[in-house]
Amino acid sequence: MGDTRGVCYNAPLINKLNNNQINYIMMITKKQAQHLLSKMKDDNRMFSVSFIKKNGDRRTMLARFGVTKYLKNKGARYNPADYDLFTVFDMNKQSYRSIPMNRLLWLRTKGKRYYVSK
Repeated sequence: MGDTRGVCYNAPLINKLNNNQINYIMMITKKQAQHLLSKMKDDNRMFSVSFIKKNGDRRTMLARFGVTKYLKNKGARYNPADYDLFTVFDMNKQSYRSIPMNRLLWLRTKGKRYYVSK
């Protein structure tokens, strides 16, 4: 058995990155992650996200909601909400991507990283 003295399971974990930065890590449910992503749509700020792609690869990206610069007049052929997806703009690849909520691993915004529980 492992030693669990001094571990508080309800408090957020704190990793000290260097002398000036602290990265707060919290566990959230999928429903809380969906709510957090919905709130970020209104804030229109950049965030990092990691998820498992359909082919099993892991994707980590810097994303943002509300980018309309690269839109074409076609529109989506499906409603992403019907498939439990969020459509975002990948800032590094300069392209639109979909985040599958059922394969979301973590997201980071405002200096906090939120791991999504299964």
